[in-house]
Amino acid sequence: MEKEQHSHEHGHHHDHNDFTDYTAAVKAYRETFASKAEVMDQAPDPAVREMVKYMDEQGVENCFDRFDKQKPHCTFGLAGVCCRICSLGPCKITERSPRGTCGANADLIVARNLVRAAAGGVAAHGARAREVMLTLKKAAAGEVDLPILGKGTVRNMASAFGLSAKDMSVEELANEIADILLEDMSRIVPGPHKTLEAVATPERRQTWEKLGVLPVGSYHEVFEALHQTTVGTQGDWRKAMDQFMRLGIAFSMNSVVGGSIASDCLYGTPKRTTVKANLGALKTDTVNIAIHGHAPMLATKVIEAARSEKFVKQAEEAGASGIQFYGICCSGLSTLYRLGGVIPLSNANGSELVLATGALDLWLADIQEVFPGIMDVADCYKTVVVTTNESNRLPGAEHIGYRRDLEDLDKLPGLADRIVARAIESFANRRDVQRHIPAHEMEAEVGFSLETLDAHYGCMERVSSAIINGQIKGIINLAGCTNTRVVYEKAIVEIVDILLKNNVLVFTNGCASFPMAKMGYCSKKALSKCGEKLQMFLGGELPPVWHFGECIDNAHAVATFREIAGYAGHQMKDMPFAEVTPEWSNEKGVGAALAFRMLGFDSYHCVHAPVQGSEKVRDFLYGGTRELLGSSMKVDTDPKKVAAMIIADFNEARSNLCWR
Repeated sequence: MEKEQHSHEHGHHHDHNDFTDYTAAVKAYRETFASKAEVMDQAPDPAVREMVKYMDEQGVENCFDRFDKQKPHCTFGLAGVCCRICSLGPCKITERSPRGTCGANADLIVARNLVRAAAGGVAAHGARAREVMLTLKKAAAGEVDLPILGKGTVRNMASAFGLSAKDMSVEELANEIADILLEDMSRIVPGPHKTLEAVATPERRQTWEKLGVLPVGSYHEVFEALHQTTVGTQGDWRKAMDQFMRLGIAFSMNSVVGGSIASDCLYGTPKRTTVKANLGALKTDTVNIAIHGHAPMLATKVIEAARSEKFVKQAEEAGASGIQFYGICCSGLSTLYRLGGVIPLSNANGSELVLATGALDLWLADIQEVFPGIMDVADCYKTVVVTTNESNRLPGAEHIGYRRDLEDLDKLPGLADRIVARAIESFANRRDVQRHIPAHEMEAEVGFSLETLDAHYGCMERVSSAIINGQIKGIINLAGCTNTRVVYEKAIVEIVDILLKNNVLVFTNGCASFPMAKMGYCSKKALSKCGEKLQMFLGGELPPVWHFGECIDNAHAVATFREIAGYAGHQMKDMPFAEVTPEWSNEKGVGAALAFRMLGFDSYHCVHAPVQGSEKVRDFLYGGTRELLGSSMKVDTDPKKVAAMIIADFNEARSNLCWR
């Protein structure tokens, strides 16, 4: 009996030392969460405020209602200490139970959850990238009727990959490039990662190799991540974080860079163009089609079909003045700056607000960021929702898409014709639907890239010189989805307002780019928001926020950062550069911020990662990578404090470089 008591006391003492009391931190964090009422009152976009109130009056639910109903959010989930990997649990870490049934403590559970989230991000962007890579290969082989439009990109990448281009056609080179990209994505036998070797700087390659975190390929690293985090496998939280870092590189090199190369080869690089943005640009006399998601293949064909003489005539016969396209999320952005004439309206969290205007006849949904909740709103306003991808089916939606093995991509023109015809039919059937369109629209310039900036400036030396002489204090890459924990888009706008006044130039892409476009920051009219030095540099020629496009156009932004750093004669990690995703909300957001930190960029956020339950993992994630990678993750729920951190860090970086 005495022996049993001694054993119990010893075990309790050991477990108590392992426990981190996260409850106070989580409680304080929960108290910062936004409410629907605050969105109606404080969202920076007046069109958003109007539509949330309108939906409230109409009794139509949206994501802000559902977020309020989830309160109070799970303490264990927010702290990252809930483990559902096996059926011995689910287990939660508390002072009374500091270890799961298998013996995993909070450090291991939090680390495993992070690794799985990162693996999900790699898979999400990777699945989208794979489809475009395969489409490029089929186009190069003549198996689908898609011309290779990015001939310059094909030639440049052939050179970067060391291909002998002398006697090869563009199509033959594109086929070789597609094979390289697909091999780097799917490799399971260790070998040279050709994309990484072609685009990563020597300093980064050496850093990753020294740390032992060079990835084999996305498929292997996701496979290995799920393997390591199964029950009774990886028991060392710190080794799990090595796999986390490998996933960050795979996300960057395969899911983003690889996907961007394939898109640019197939569809050409972005073109600078000026468009109208926000809900006030919705038309009432046209057949209105929303492009929503992240896969450009069928969406591109639909737009091309709708502009044919056949469908223009059919729309007019149905009583419409034409066919108009609108952009939701990244498919909308991709088609916007390549085909033109697509009006950007919203990111994912605002999709239900767009539907509630009653102005959309057909909602074309491919993959990712398509909330299931859109179906209820679409039903209220008789909007036809069409899904196109087997990975994203919605109950109640019509499905007009290609097979999951992509063997029928040659049928894209026929599918596109069916979708446009369905939109015209829907227009004719919806004339009795009430429209509510807020009178708010802005002008936005989009389609920035290294190529378009080189065309404007000649080269990046001028931008680099402006950083050195202080006209530009630093540059941020503003990205990431929006999050209902934060007043919708408020953190994004508040941070940018402060940074522009302090002469910080802004690159933007993906979901965070929508508030920038629809609120005028991507217009030269926004120069009045800038400090005097930044205004002087921009000279009335360009807006203060450079819109690089969709999520994967992080690759275009990084190429521009790399070029600027090269002219300055320094590594990117030493430059006043930063990744800013104030309102990140999903697994791709984990991957994007991590990918930039692997490149040596500090990342800044107003949303915490679920790590409060482990001091070790939290400290490693937020600050412990500084010595390893030259970068860290910084979080504060107050956007003003985040902006102040960025400015202070840029001042320190400039001081270290002996720049005024």
